[in-house]
Amino acid sequence: MNNTKLCLLIVILTHLFITGSCKDITKCQQLKNGKFYYYTKATREKIYIERLDSLQAETDSILGSSPQKSKIVWKSDCKYDMYINAFTESKLAGYDSVIAATPAHVDIVYIGDTFYVCIAKINVLNKNIELRDTIYFNR
Repeated sequence: MNNTKLCLLIVILTHLFITGSCKDITKCQQLKNGKFYYYTKATREKIYIERLDSLQAETDSILGSSPQKSKIVWKSDCKYDMYINAFTESKLAGYDSVIAATPAHVDIVYIGDTFYVCIAKINVLNKNIELRDTIYFNR
C-alpha cells in the first residue's frame, strides 16, 4: 500500500511540474512580439519598447526621436541575447561600439498579469554588469 501511495505522489508531482513549466514557456513565447515599456533607473523616464521577434526598438517618451534598435537572438523560450543598439543608423565609436558588439544575456524570471521581470548580464571590458528590471505590458 505504501508503494502505491508513493507512486501516485510521484505521478502527481511530475504532472504538476510539467504542466507548470509548460505554462511559463507559453507565457515567455508571448513576449517575443509586442509593445512594452519600462522606466529608467536614473531619471524615471518612460521608455517604450516594440519587439518583433529578433528586432527591438526603444523610444524615449520625452524626445520620441529615432528609436534605438537592438538585435534579439532567442536562446530558449525565456532567454535571449540582446545586442544593444546593433542596428543604429549612425556610426558607433568607442564604448558604444563595444556594447553593440557584446551581447547582454537576458533571462525572463517572472511573468505577472501586467509586467514581467528580467535579469540582464553583460561583460564589457572585463567588467561584469547585472541589471534586474521590470518591463510593463503596453496594452
